[in-house]
Amino acid sequence: MKQIRGIIVSVVLAGVVLGITQAHAQRNEMPAGYPQSLEADLASLLGRLSDGNVSSGLLVQLASTYFDLADDLLTDEKKRRTAYEAGAKAAKQAFELDESNADAHFFHAANLGSAERLRGITNAAMVVKEIKHCAMRAIELNPKHAQALQMMGGLLMELPWFLGGDEKKAQEYLERAIAADGNFTNARILVAKLYKKQDRIDDAKRQLETVIRADHPHYRFAWERTYKPEAERMLGELGTRRAN
Repeated sequence: MKQIRGIIVSVVLAGVVLGITQAHAQRNEMPAGYPQSLEADLASLLGRLSDGNVSSGLLVQLASTYFDLADDLLTDEKKRRTAYEAGAKAAKQAFELDESNADAHFFHAANLGSAERLRGITNAAMVVKEIKHCAMRAIELNPKHAQALQMMGGLLMELPWFLGGDEKKAQEYLERAIAADGNFTNARILVAKLYKKQDRIDDAKRQLETVIRADHPHYRFAWERTYKPEAERMLGELGTRRAN
């Protein structure tokens, strides 16, 4: 029973990882000194909040900064989890102030999923339910919210069927994410994996080549270090293969 539970948790973690992989703020260019500059960004935001300048938008900026800090700068697992938890709290406060703020719902899901991933997800079904609810609410509020669409696609791509996994729906969400904003390059990588499974090799290659050639990818830090190398690796594995 413990072994089965461990397998289930591992699968859920994979889904959460894919869902939140590209949840960062839309930084087309890296600020000078990034990611160390995030500490100053965080201090500035906290200072503005302490001065009483509380708004849903400012809290979303705080949630996004906590997420980036944990993802790109911090290395201690406990500190990373604390940052994600603070980000989830800030995002929740943001949508409590303004329920119509799609980014607030999205960053709550992103930070919550990341914190639970580090914790190991002891209540997997409940966490996944909340993540999906927040992502779906973001999409309801903004049907072209590319990050939330990519998150749903990543989750549905890897979750087991009894937790709502569905590759057909995953593909639909990922294609919608690309149509909404193709500069979030991880959606292209994920959909390329689905195309490969369907033997749509040329379509998969086109997506990967677009990732590699991206002129203005959102969040260039992750694109340079993760998404472009992964696309190059996948394209190399496909080689000269063609669909049957």
